[in-house]
Amino acid sequence: MIRLVGAELFKLRTTRLYLGLLGVATGLVVVTTALYFLLAGDANLTIEGAAETITTPADLRSVLDVSGVAVLFTLVLGATAVSSEDRHRTIAATFLLTPQRSKVVAAKVAAYLVAGIVFGLVVEVAATTVALGWLTATSAPIPWGSTVIAGLALTPVATGLAAGLGVGIGAAIPNQLGAVLVSIGWVMLVEQLIGGLLPKVGEWLPFAGAGLAITGEHPHMGTAGGLGLFFVYFLAVVAVGMVVTRRRDIA
Repeated sequence: MIRLVGAELFKLRTTRLYLGLLGVATGLVVVTTALYFLLAGDANLTIEGAAETITTPADLRSVLDVSGVAVLFTLVLGATAVSSEDRHRTIAATFLLTPQRSKVVAAKVAAYLVAGIVFGLVVEVAATTVALGWLTATSAPIPWGSTVIAGLALTPVATGLAAGLGVGIGAAIPNQLGAVLVSIGWVMLVEQLIGGLLPKVGEWLPFAGAGLAITGEHPHMGTAGGLGLFFVYFLAVVAVGMVVTRRRDIA
């Protein structure tokens, strides 16, 4: 199993997709974090939700929370883990080398969990560097606190789990384009529609529910509950992916 995980990590290191997504996500976070400060106090060009001044730990956490965009990137990354092998017709060779298909999926999940955590850490470092650099350069106080530290710790966990969940989606939907579209569509469209039309239901969806819990806005559970909810979805999707992978024919 360790060798399989190592092989999957090697594949990630030697393909451009991981570094490409990481570069785009990091650049997006750096620009967005900088805009929080550049547009602060401008009534005409204010980013929705941006604090006008960073005076409390909650204000600083709201700025650093933009790194949560990395979750969508790692979800898409995970969705390509199995589906890309189908696209490039390497999946048959993979299963010939390791006939236990569930073991292959499990190894991919483990590897992408690690890759997702690293992804989240890099994005967090980028956002934090910009924020602290700005505050230091302007001689503004840096309101560190437990809420900021908790927020920084949660993002790598979320990006890791999102990557693993993406692997489950890609295993259940072997078509690469389909897996990516389902992943993006669920987060950007389905959960948004359900949350708007049926807010009580939206509170229990994986991304919306966990997001509300992490930010302290969920009416029924806290941060631990939100992570637990997301983990249940993670296990369910991965289990479905394993079942589908075991049963389908490989051309």
